Amino acid sequence: MLQSVTSERVAAALLQVFSLLDACFELPREELERRPEYPDAWTGAEHLEHVCLANHFLLLTIRKGCGKARRRAEGAKPPEGESDLALLSPLATPGAFDWSPPSHMVPTGRLQPAEIRTELKSQRDECLELLAGLPHGEGRLCTIWMSVHGLGRLDMYQWLYFLAQHARYHLVMLEQRHRP
Repeated sequence: MLQSVTSERVAAALLQVFSLLDACFELPREELERRPEYPDAWTGAEHLEHVCLANHFLLLTIRKGCGKARRRAEGAKPPEGESDLALLSPLATPGAFDWSPPSHMVPTGRLQPAEIRTELKSQRDECLELLAGLPHGEGRLCTIWMSVHGLGRLDMYQWLYFLAQHARYHLVMLEQRHRP
């Protein structure tokens, strides 16, 4: 059985976004700690910490859902077709919709950049491992409600892609800080 196109697209998105996140740690420390001059602005380090925190909580749901999808695949064939990843494209665009992070995902500054970098690498590995366990569409056998932006029920490929798109949003925010 061939690997699903969805699985390949999600893997590529995860690899790219985690590579870009990792490259942020090569920025000079003063650049990571610089706070833009607008209300409620986060430093680069705070953006990276937030992504790490958000991934932690997203992975709690994704881990559970992937396990459920694999168990369901033992007795059911995955549905035909691919997951709708285009539904999640707006998530990477700052200002596309209004959403404030819950308090448990707001950066605290307690984590050092090296700790965040290590955790992001671990999260990347876990995302890819979870995805590898769903190579033939099995991830479509479990959907879980996503309240952000009224997305509704997302399958496990969409949840993993959401994680990547959320990180991409913060990378765009970091890039915009460098524009004149």
